Amino acid sequence: MKTPEDLAAPLDDHEYDELDGFLLSLESEHAVRNMSELDGFVTAIVSGPELISPSEWLPVIWGGGERDPGLESARDMERVVELIMRHVNTTAITLMEDPEGYEPYLMENVVKGKAYLVVDDWCIGYMKAVMLREDRWFETEADMADLLSPIPLFTADEGWDLLDRLADRHIAYLQKQVAPAARAAHAYWLKHRDTFIAPKGLSVH
Repeated sequence: MKTPEDLAAPLDDHEYDELDGFLLSLESEHAVRNMSELDGFVTAIVSGPELISPSEWLPVIWGGGERDPGLESARDMERVVELIMRHVNTTAITLMEDPEGYEPYLMENVVKGKAYLVVDDWCIGYMKAVMLREDRWFETEADMADLLSPIPLFTADEGWDLLDRLADRHIAYLQKQVAPAARAAHAYWLKHRDTFIAPKGLSVH
């Protein structure tokens, strides 16, 4: 039986790799594809205007609808859900207790010996979760579209067309605005949402 402390323990490097391997194995083109996309997804889940049950958002991770994540046993399923919920909980705790210490989990792409941050997957995951309650996110007194604007910029064809015309330094500047946008959205909804979203246990019901 997992304790609340167990389910609030940060993932170690081995567990990150384990969960990333599971995500890479998902067959649906609509599934969450890697740890960076999952990190964006769960960040929006714990930041939004209302509590969403894991029974609703977990299936989105494996591709939506009635898709089966393809695990061989209930034990494997429990393990994957445990890792996901621990990441959800540690993300929620960081945003609550040390928001300035929150940083997105981003990948790097090395081109000709130079490392470039890749924010696209993280932003896709974030907006995938936002769309679960799109009406609630954007029907506010605050201009949420402006507040979040750096994030969807990296998720759509229109944004990528714009980015293709920008110099690397301008793209790097926009990438650096993603984390502050996520922190600001969490702070806004922490103040305005009806139900406080506290770290949760393993149950998905």
